[in-house]
Amino acid sequence: MALPPLLWQFIFFILPMSFLIILTFWKVESYKPVPAFILDNWIKVLSSNSFQRAFLYTFEMSLISTVVIILIALPAAMIIALRVSEKYQPLFIALLIVPVFTSYVLRAYAWQIILSPNGLINWVISFIGLDTQYMLGGDLALQIGYITLCLPVVILILTFALLGIDKSHLEAASNLGCLPYQVFWYVLIPSIKAGLFLAITTIFMLTFADYIAPLLLSGSNPPTLSILIVDTIKSGSQWPRAAVIGIVMMFCIGLVLTLSQYISKRGT
Repeated sequence: MALPPLLWQFIFFILPMSFLIILTFWKVESYKPVPAFILDNWIKVLSSNSFQRAFLYTFEMSLISTVVIILIALPAAMIIALRVSEKYQPLFIALLIVPVFTSYVLRAYAWQIILSPNGLINWVISFIGLDTQYMLGGDLALQIGYITLCLPVVILILTFALLGIDKSHLEAASNLGCLPYQVFWYVLIPSIKAGLFLAITTIFMLTFADYIAPLLLSGSNPPTLSILIVDTIKSGSQWPRAAVIGIVMMFCIGLVLTLSQYISKRGT
């Protein structure tokens, strides 16, 4: 029974990742990767100021988006799971599922139109007599793209986590004199700890590796690691150096995932 998933992982994950690691030690001759065993790619990439800036910027933006999206998603999930009638909960869940299966590229393009100088927001601003603003590019547009990517998924994760808790525990805590914030912090949060860490990890993984929002909404300035990979390949077909950046990204995502699982499995 375990053979098919193991075979799947080997063919579609382990083999490509192994080749990517091997590629980091190759060299480029006449714009073509040539088998070799050199550390030059690792040294040049990790010591590069452009890589260090892109890494810090990508990590910072992913961290900010994780906090912002959790602060939006958790109250929304609590309303759906704890306040909305069971009759209407499937409707809200369906409305969240639809964006997940809608093309992310189309959603990003829609925001590009809305945020453009002649877009909807600037039309409203000019209509009320204020000066229009250039909203494309920069951190705000990037965060909007990240929210568009992650928010429906994260609300779904937290909603299903909240639907699985025993509501009588919350009622018992209130009856015993706990204030609302105490019920929230000491009863509800520990009850959905696994789902909460899954949501946090999902946000970080999706935003840290995202290419669409930096490309379409922030104008790739400053570049994220995903943008830097493409720029590195375009610059002299440096596939080995791009592979180094990709391995670093995978290592960071794996580290965050491992840390999240370790924390979520610890006793409350």
